[in-house]
Amino acid sequence: MKLQYLGTAAAEGIPALFCNCDVCENARAVGGKEIRTRSQAILDDKILIDFPPDTYMHVLNNKLRIDSIHTLLITHSHGDHLHEHDFWCRKKGIANNIEEVPLDVYAAESGYEISVKLVEKEHIDEDRVCVHKICEFQPFFAEEYKIIPLLADHDPLASSVFFIIEKDDKTLLYAHDTGYFPEATWDYLSGYNRKFDMISLDCCGAVCDYRKGHMGIPACKDVVQRLKELSLCDEKTIVCLNHFSHNGKASHEQIEQALQGTGFIVSYDGMVAEF
Repeated sequence: MKLQYLGTAAAEGIPALFCNCDVCENARAVGGKEIRTRSQAILDDKILIDFPPDTYMHVLNNKLRIDSIHTLLITHSHGDHLHEHDFWCRKKGIANNIEEVPLDVYAAESGYEISVKLVEKEHIDEDRVCVHKICEFQPFFAEEYKIIPLLADHDPLASSVFFIIEKDDKTLLYAHDTGYFPEATWDYLSGYNRKFDMISLDCCGAVCDYRKGHMGIPACKDVVQRLKELSLCDEKTIVCLNHFSHNGKASHEQIEQALQGTGFIVSYDGMVAEF
Protein backbone atom coordinates (compact mmCIF):
# COMPACT_ATOMS: atom_id res chain seq x y z
CA MET A 1 0.00 0.00 0.00
CA LYS A 2 0.95 3.62 -0.48
CA LEU A 3 -0.48 6.39 1.69
CA GLN A 4 0.09 10.00 0.68
CA TYR A 5 -0.73 12.80 3.10
CA LEU A 6 -2.17 15.64 1.03
CA GLY A 7 -2.93 17.86 4.02
CA THR A 8 -1.79 17.39 7.62
CA ALA A 9 -3.37 20.17 9.69
CA ALA A 10 -6.43 20.62 11.83
CA ALA A 11 -9.33 22.87 10.79
CA GLU A 12 -7.48 26.19 10.90
CA GLY A 13 -4.35 25.06 9.01
CA ILE A 14 -0.82 26.18 9.87
CA PRO A 15 -0.32 29.07 9.77
CA ALA A 16 -3.88 29.75 10.87
CA LEU A 17 -5.61 32.46 8.88
CA PHE A 18 -5.78 35.17 11.55
CA CYS A 19 -3.23 33.89 14.07
CA ASN A 20 0.12 35.37 15.07
CA CYS A 21 1.21 32.74 17.62
CA ASP A 22 4.81 31.48 17.60
CA VAL A 23 3.94 28.35 15.61
CA CYS A 24 2.12 30.31 12.92
CA GLU A 25 4.77 33.01 12.66
CA ASN A 26 7.47 30.35 12.40
CA ALA A 27 5.54 28.62 9.59
CA ARG A 28 5.25 31.88 7.66
CA ALA A 29 8.98 32.52 8.04
CA VAL A 30 10.30 29.01 7.41
CA GLY A 31 7.77 27.55 4.96
CA GLY A 32 8.37 24.01 3.72
CA LYS A 33 7.17 21.28 6.08
CA GLU A 34 5.96 23.91 8.54
CA ILE A 35 3.09 24.84 6.18
CA ARG A 36 0.10 22.54 6.72
CA THR A 37 -3.22 22.48 4.86
CA ARG A 38 -6.41 20.79 6.06
CA SER A 39 -6.32 17.04 6.61
CA GLN A 40 -6.71 14.72 3.63
CA ALA A 41 -4.98 11.57 2.38
CA ILE A 42 -5.07 9.25 -0.59
CA LEU A 43 -4.40 5.51 -0.49
CA ASP A 44 -2.89 3.74 -3.51
CA ASP A 45 -4.03 6.67 -5.69
CA LYS A 46 -7.54 5.14 -5.43
CA ILE A 47 -9.08 5.77 -2.02
CA LEU A 48 -9.51 9.41 -1.04
CA ILE A 49 -9.89 10.00 2.70
CA ASP A 50 -11.81 13.16 3.61
CA PHE A 51 -12.78 16.11 1.43
CA PRO A 52 -11.64 19.45 2.93
CA PRO A 53 -11.91 22.92 1.38
CA ASP A 54 -8.26 22.49 0.36
CA THR A 55 -9.00 19.56 -1.98
CA TYR A 56 -8.65 21.76 -5.06
CA MET A 57 -5.15 22.91 -4.05
CA HIS A 58 -4.18 19.34 -3.09
CA VAL A 59 -5.13 18.21 -6.59
CA LEU A 60 -3.01 20.96 -8.17
CA ASN A 61 -0.03 20.64 -5.81
CA ASN A 62 0.19 16.86 -6.22
CA LYS A 63 -0.79 16.64 -9.90
CA LEU A 64 -3.72 14.34 -9.10
CA ARG A 65 -6.37 13.32 -11.61
CA ILE A 66 -9.25 13.30 -9.17
CA ASP A 67 -11.76 12.50 -11.94
CA SER A 68 -10.35 8.97 -11.96
CA ILE A 69 -10.84 8.48 -8.20
CA HIS A 70 -14.13 6.76 -7.44
CA THR A 71 -14.00 6.10 -3.68
CA LEU A 72 -14.16 8.75 -0.95
CA LEU A 73 -14.21 7.95 2.78
CA ILE A 74 -15.46 10.61 5.18
CA THR A 75 -14.35 10.45 8.82
CA HIS A 76 -16.96 12.94 10.05
CA SER A 77 -19.07 15.87 8.96
CA HIS A 78 -17.03 18.84 10.25
CA GLY A 79 -16.33 21.32 7.45
CA ASP A 80 -12.58 20.73 7.39
CA HIS A 81 -13.22 17.07 6.52
CA LEU A 82 -16.39 17.36 4.44
CA HIS A 83 -16.69 20.36 2.13
CA GLU A 84 -19.69 18.90 0.34
CA HIS A 85 -20.29 21.94 -1.88
CA ASP A 86 -17.43 20.83 -4.15
CA PHE A 87 -19.40 17.69 -5.13
CA TRP A 88 -21.18 20.17 -7.40
CA CYS A 89 -18.00 20.32 -9.49
CA ARG A 90 -18.66 16.72 -10.62
CA LYS A 91 -22.11 17.59 -11.98
CA LYS A 92 -22.90 17.10 -15.66
CA GLY A 93 -22.21 20.31 -17.53
CA ILE A 94 -19.50 21.23 -15.02
CA ALA A 95 -17.24 18.16 -15.29
CA ASN A 96 -16.97 17.26 -18.96
CA ASN A 97 -15.34 14.34 -20.79
CA ILE A 98 -15.09 12.09 -17.71
CA GLU A 99 -16.00 8.45 -17.17
CA GLU A 100 -19.65 7.88 -16.34
CA VAL A 101 -18.59 6.14 -13.13
CA PRO A 102 -19.74 7.77 -9.88
CA LEU A 103 -17.69 9.08 -7.04
CA ASP A 104 -18.87 6.74 -4.28
CA VAL A 105 -18.97 8.69 -1.01
CA TYR A 106 -19.02 6.65 2.21
CA ALA A 107 -20.08 8.56 5.33
CA ALA A 108 -21.73 7.87 8.67
CA GLU A 109 -25.13 9.38 9.51
CA SER A 110 -24.39 13.12 9.77
CA GLY A 111 -22.00 13.20 6.81
CA TYR A 112 -24.41 11.04 4.82
CA GLU A 113 -27.33 13.39 5.43
CA ILE A 114 -25.30 16.51 4.57
CA SER A 115 -24.00 14.93 1.36
CA VAL A 116 -27.40 13.65 0.24
CA LYS A 117 -28.93 17.07 0.86
CA LEU A 118 -26.33 18.74 -1.35
CA VAL A 119 -26.67 16.13 -4.11
CA GLU A 120 -30.45 16.53 -4.13
CA LYS A 121 -30.31 20.33 -4.00
CA GLU A 122 -27.88 20.51 -6.92
CA HIS A 123 -29.64 17.73 -8.89
CA ILE A 124 -26.42 15.74 -9.22
CA ASP A 125 -27.02 12.42 -10.96
CA GLU A 126 -26.11 9.16 -9.19
CA ASP A 127 -23.73 8.28 -12.01
CA ARG A 128 -21.66 11.30 -10.92
CA VAL A 129 -21.92 11.22 -7.09
CA CYS A 130 -23.44 8.34 -5.15
CA VAL A 131 -23.64 8.60 -1.35
CA HIS A 132 -23.58 5.51 0.91
CA LYS A 133 -24.39 5.39 4.62
CA ILE A 134 -21.94 3.51 6.83
CA CYS A 135 -22.07 2.54 10.51
CA GLU A 136 -19.35 1.90 13.07
CA PHE A 137 -18.14 -1.71 13.32
CA GLN A 138 -19.99 -2.72 10.12
CA PRO A 139 -17.45 -3.66 7.41
CA PHE A 140 -18.06 -2.79 3.78
CA PHE A 141 -16.17 -3.24 0.53
CA ALA A 142 -15.06 -0.57 -1.90
CA GLU A 143 -13.22 -1.66 -5.02
CA GLU A 144 -10.79 -4.34 -3.78
CA TYR A 145 -10.58 -2.97 -0.21
CA LYS A 146 -12.31 -4.10 2.95
CA ILE A 147 -13.07 -1.11 5.17
CA ILE A 148 -14.14 -1.21 8.82
CA PRO A 149 -15.39 2.02 10.42
CA LEU A 150 -14.53 2.31 14.11
CA LEU A 151 -16.13 4.63 16.66
CA ALA A 152 -14.04 7.76 17.27
CA ASP A 153 -13.84 9.92 20.38
CA HIS A 154 -14.61 13.19 18.67
CA ASP A 155 -17.94 14.95 18.09
CA PRO A 156 -20.89 12.52 18.25
CA LEU A 157 -23.07 15.06 16.40
CA ALA A 158 -20.65 14.78 13.48
CA SER A 159 -20.97 10.95 13.40
CA SER A 160 -17.22 10.56 13.88
CA VAL A 161 -15.50 7.36 12.77
CA PHE A 162 -12.05 6.26 11.71
CA PHE A 163 -10.99 3.32 9.58
CA ILE A 164 -9.26 -0.01 9.29
CA ILE A 165 -8.49 -0.56 5.61
CA GLU A 166 -7.42 -3.99 4.34
CA LYS A 167 -6.19 -5.15 0.98
CA ASP A 168 -4.60 -8.56 0.39
CA ASP A 169 -2.08 -9.01 3.22
CA LYS A 170 -1.72 -5.30 4.07
CA THR A 171 -3.65 -3.39 6.74
CA LEU A 172 -3.84 0.31 7.61
CA LEU A 173 -5.30 1.89 10.75
CA TYR A 174 -6.20 5.50 9.88
CA ALA A 175 -7.31 7.14 13.14
CA HIS A 176 -8.34 10.79 12.59
CA ASP A 177 -10.10 12.75 14.20
CA THR A 178 -10.19 11.02 17.57
CA GLY A 179 -9.03 11.23 21.13
CA TYR A 180 -7.89 8.14 23.03
CA PHE A 181 -10.04 5.40 21.51
CA PRO A 182 -13.45 4.72 23.12
CA GLU A 183 -13.79 1.43 24.98
CA ALA A 184 -16.29 0.17 22.38
CA THR A 185 -13.53 0.48 19.79
CA TRP A 186 -11.00 -1.22 22.05
CA ASP A 187 -13.50 -4.06 22.54
CA TYR A 188 -13.73 -4.47 18.77
CA LEU A 189 -9.96 -4.32 18.37
CA SER A 190 -9.47 -6.96 21.05
CA GLY A 191 -11.13 -9.44 18.68
CA TYR A 192 -9.38 -8.22 15.55
CA ASN A 193 -6.89 -10.75 14.20
CA ARG A 194 -4.66 -8.86 11.78
CA LYS A 195 -1.50 -6.93 12.59
CA PHE A 196 -1.36 -3.36 11.30
CA ASP A 197 1.34 -2.58 8.77
CA MET A 198 0.82 1.14 9.29
CA ILE A 199 -0.91 3.23 11.95
CA SER A 200 -1.74 6.89 11.36
CA LEU A 201 -2.75 8.69 14.55
CA ASP A 202 -4.37 12.02 15.33
CA CYS A 203 -1.86 14.28 17.12
CA CYS A 204 -3.69 17.58 17.05
CA GLY A 205 -2.24 18.48 20.46
CA ALA A 206 1.36 17.82 19.37
CA VAL A 207 3.48 18.08 22.55
CA CYS A 208 0.41 18.88 24.70
CA ASP A 209 -1.44 16.07 26.48
CA TYR A 210 -4.71 16.07 24.53
CA ARG A 211 -6.83 12.96 25.17
CA LYS A 212 -10.48 13.94 24.55
CA GLY A 213 -11.62 14.71 21.02
CA HIS A 214 -8.02 14.75 19.78
CA MET A 215 -4.68 13.39 20.95
CA GLY A 216 -1.20 14.66 21.69
CA ILE A 217 2.05 12.70 21.80
CA PRO A 218 1.44 11.19 25.28
CA ALA A 219 -1.95 9.75 24.27
CA CYS A 220 -0.55 8.49 20.95
CA LYS A 221 2.15 6.60 22.84
CA ASP A 222 -0.52 5.06 25.09
CA VAL A 223 -2.58 3.98 22.08
CA VAL A 224 0.41 2.29 20.44
CA GLN A 225 1.34 0.55 23.69
CA ARG A 226 -2.18 -0.85 24.07
CA LEU A 227 -2.20 -1.99 20.44
CA LYS A 228 1.10 -3.79 21.10
CA GLU A 229 -0.44 -5.51 24.11
CA LEU A 230 -3.23 -6.73 21.80
CA SER A 231 -0.57 -7.98 19.34
CA LEU A 232 -1.93 -5.62 16.68
CA CYS A 233 1.39 -3.91 15.99
CA ASP A 234 5.09 -4.48 16.57
CA GLU A 235 8.47 -2.91 15.79
CA LYS A 236 7.86 -3.42 12.05
CA THR A 237 4.66 -1.35 12.09
CA ILE A 238 5.01 2.17 10.69
CA VAL A 239 3.54 4.69 13.16
CA CYS A 240 2.92 8.17 11.79
CA LEU A 241 1.48 11.12 13.71
CA ASN A 242 -0.72 13.52 11.76
CA HIS A 243 -3.43 16.22 11.90
CA PHE A 244 -1.59 18.95 13.84
CA SER A 245 -2.87 22.22 15.26
CA HIS A 246 -0.92 25.39 16.01
CA ASN A 247 -2.52 25.11 19.48
CA GLY A 248 -0.26 22.09 20.02
CA LYS A 249 2.44 24.73 20.59
CA ALA A 250 5.14 23.04 18.52
CA SER A 251 6.60 23.38 15.04
CA HIS A 252 7.24 20.39 12.77
CA GLU A 253 10.90 20.51 13.82
CA GLN A 254 10.02 20.63 17.53
CA ILE A 255 7.61 17.69 17.18
CA GLU A 256 10.34 15.65 15.50
CA GLN A 257 12.71 16.51 18.37
CA ALA A 258 10.11 15.44 20.94
CA LEU A 259 9.76 12.07 19.20
CA GLN A 260 13.45 11.21 18.93
CA GLY A 261 14.03 7.61 19.94
CA THR A 262 10.36 6.59 19.64
CA GLY A 263 10.45 5.45 16.01
CA PHE A 264 7.35 7.56 15.30
CA ILE A 265 7.21 9.52 12.03
CA VAL A 266 5.86 13.05 11.76
CA SER A 267 3.70 13.67 8.69
CA TYR A 268 3.99 16.71 6.42
CA ASP A 269 2.00 17.84 3.39
CA GLY A 270 2.81 15.66 0.38
CA MET A 271 4.60 12.95 2.37
CA VAL A 272 4.34 9.39 1.03
CA ALA A 273 4.55 6.24 3.15
CA GLU A 274 4.80 2.83 1.47
CA PHE A 275 4.24 -0.43 3.35
